[in-house]
Amino acid sequence: MGKNIPFCRENLKKIFEVGVPEGKKQLEYSDSKTSGLTLVQYPSGNQVYYFSLTYRKRRHRIRLGDTMTLKITEVRSISIEMRSAIQRGENPDETRKKAEMIFADLVSLYLDETKDKKITAACDESKTRLYLLPKLGNKQLSAISTTTIEKYHAQIKEKLSAATANRHLALLKAIFTFSVKTLKVLKESPAKGIASFPERQVKRKYFTFDELKLLLSALETESNTEARKVLKFLILTGCRRGTARCIKLENYDDHNGTILVEMTKTGVGQYLVLSNEAKSIIKEQVKKYGQHGLVFRGIDMVSPISCPSPILKRVCRSVGLPEVGVHALRHSYSVQLLENGSSQFQLQQALNHKCSASTAVYSNISNKKLSEINNNLAKKLSL
Repeated sequence: MGKNIPFCRENLKKIFEVGVPEGKKQLEYSDSKTSGLTLVQYPSGNQVYYFSLTYRKRRHRIRLGDTMTLKITEVRSISIEMRSAIQRGENPDETRKKAEMIFADLVSLYLDETKDKKITAACDESKTRLYLLPKLGNKQLSAISTTTIEKYHAQIKEKLSAATANRHLALLKAIFTFSVKTLKVLKESPAKGIASFPERQVKRKYFTFDELKLLLSALETESNTEARKVLKFLILTGCRRGTARCIKLENYDDHNGTILVEMTKTGVGQYLVLSNEAKSIIKEQVKKYGQHGLVFRGIDMVSPISCPSPILKRVCRSVGLPEVGVHALRHSYSVQLLENGSSQFQLQQALNHKCSASTAVYSNISNKKLSEINNNLAKKLSL
């Protein structure tokens, strides 16, 4: 076997079988595909990768790791990066340390950096813990390629949905952008340029006006008074579940009929404009808890109320309505506003949407106005 060969699983096995002749301490082989990448076979059977380069009369030789630890694609990526670093005049040992960082370490640094800055930090932590780390956690950054991320993106789409896969991709892009711009451990993000999957529009669940009246009537007999109040508040304001769970009594302005939401999903605050019925709920909570603390609370009277979805589903079931999640109340609120004459701009303000495209979705749900137009046209055509 020659000493300059393409490194592959088959050739590494042959090198191991050939071994080291008696009297020699080692045999060294060069990778024909990557300049400077070598493999040393020891009499013990151990196979170790090295990177060697002479640049401006200076000899560099750095141990990369053994074949049991590093894949061939990984050592080739590391070798290419180290060659580039040496030619840029950088310390190759530092480059090696950067290349050795594993994805789990990068994720830990990213989450620490963003936990107080991103409102979705808890969601990011959940995605990384349940999906990203089990799949990529032990991989060195230099071994994570665009193809690696594309395969992961496709697997999540197959397992969950295109929309969920796109959110995972967005998180990966943010993590690798952090590694490039802040940590400077990579020159370019391997997630750069990967396109999101087209997302199929799904039918949004909502209640009609009559169904909402039936639901509100059924809520009046609900024994869990705190859950009853928060569900009525969600119906009357269209705010998100997370928003209702975090609003505070000290932010209620009785004169203007508003309550301040200090932080929303969009990353900015919002003043919820309250109807008389919604204000009555807030005033009931003020009598119950005083003028400070959370509006809606758990059984300990201090912490946020737990998710009211199970209560909503139970109440819906009791009156024959479809069992839906709490977010359907936000959809119902939006449809009712549009069908009662509100403009899309007014709805955008009420929902605190940054992008008008997010609000435009509800225009497709609410068909009452379009139906009236079509009926008027049909009447004229029949005359």
